Amino acid sequence: MFKPIITTCVLSAVLFIPTAHAVDSAANATQAVATVNGHPITQQDFDDYLKSRSTQTENQEASPKPELIISELINRELIKQDSIKQGIEQNLTFIKKLGEIRNELLMSLALQNYLEQHPLDEAVLKREYDLRITEAPNEYKVSHILVNTEEAAKAVQSELEAGKDFGDLAKAKSLDSESAKNGGDLGWVNRQKVVTEFADAMEKMKKGERSTAPIKTQFGWHLLQVQDLRKMAAPAFEQVKDRLKSVLQSQQMQEYINGLKKEAKIEVLKTMPASTAPTVTPKPD
Repeated sequence: MFKPIITTCVLSAVLFIPTAHAVDSAANATQAVATVNGHPITQQDFDDYLKSRSTQTENQEASPKPELIISELINRELIKQDSIKQGIEQNLTFIKKLGEIRNELLMSLALQNYLEQHPLDEAVLKREYDLRITEAPNEYKVSHILVNTEEAAKAVQSELEAGKDFGDLAKAKSLDSESAKNGGDLGWVNRQKVVTEFADAMEKMKKGERSTAPIKTQFGWHLLQVQDLRKMAAPAFEQVKDRLKSVLQSQQMQEYINGLKKEAKIEVLKTMPASTAPTVTPKPD
């Protein structure tokens, strides 16, 4: 009469073993934590699903209860078994999607293998960091006057050349109301904070210089004055190490693909029509 009680206790112990303390033995990994129509759901299934689920719901649920994981695994197994019963495995859509998933997985694992065979150690990352630090761009303390036509900009340019104060003209005539009240002062900016045409003109100027001609951007016409410049403050190595690794790994993957292209015979047999997708214009800051 004690056998069922002992069996129930043993099963409960298996279901509620914390995964952090699970023993990585083959026996435990293949031990069934539940069955659905005779099909086992193993401890390994439990551990793998919990890990995947934790990654996907990282910010929503720190540690779901084991019985919830078991319930979800049972539901998934029931749906899978029913889909097989319906013959969905033979469905052309399923076969096509399965092929797409297979191809994506093959490509992903090939790239992963390449990166594992060409690891980036701390010394490589530090060398890249040091190189980028020496190439750190300037940032500029810059003022501007923004007007809506080239004629208006040239008129302001003439006033500046006649000796009028840049700050006074900015307050009186600049369409950028925020900077105008400060005499056109934008504070410290770098290329990433301004549009390309503005940055190109700014980076050609020295401390104390003023633009000799109006600069056209999507916002209108600008006159610039660089009050000061300095090297941008560099972040610490530890702050950017992971980002550097991602950048270098992207370069490695491109090198891998380029190497495959060199060894392959590639023929483009059909010229595809130009894309009809609409062009998305970035929203200005």
